Amino acid sequence: MKRMAFNPRFVNEAGNDLVQGKIHTIRKNYDYWKRFEGAEIALFTWQGKPYQKGSKQIVFCVKRVMSVQEIYLYKDGAESVYFTKHERLAENSTLFNSYLLSRNDGLDLFTFQAWFKRKEYMSGKMGIIHFTDFQYQ
Repeated sequence: MKRMAFNPRFVNEAGNDLVQGKIHTIRKNYDYWKRFEGAEIALFTWQGKPYQKGSKQIVFCVKRVMSVQEIYLYKDGAESVYFTKHERLAENSTLFNSYLLSRNDGLDLFTFQAWFKRKEYMSGKMGIIHFTDFQYQ
């Protein structure tokens, strides 16, 4: 079974599910994650420092990937982050509502924007991995 890492802040108090309101996650490599539509994946956190000898992956729940929706990330220098449905950012691009994206990803808008401003996130195609039937139109 495929595994997917999560920050412990996204695990509920009981330790057996995602926090309430987190109905999806956004990840790099859309084409990779698209292969897992309909499959169950094990969600885990690290006990100890990730990828270090002696650190263990602690599975806290199993979820079905209901769908993987294509999304494009655009960064405007260090100032702004945009998500759109189109490969090229233009005046007529359909932008995703950042507030709704952040809320459904389990974060406030400021933290959500800061997360994707980090240097490891390059502009380009990403995937919204949905754990419910919800889809952005």
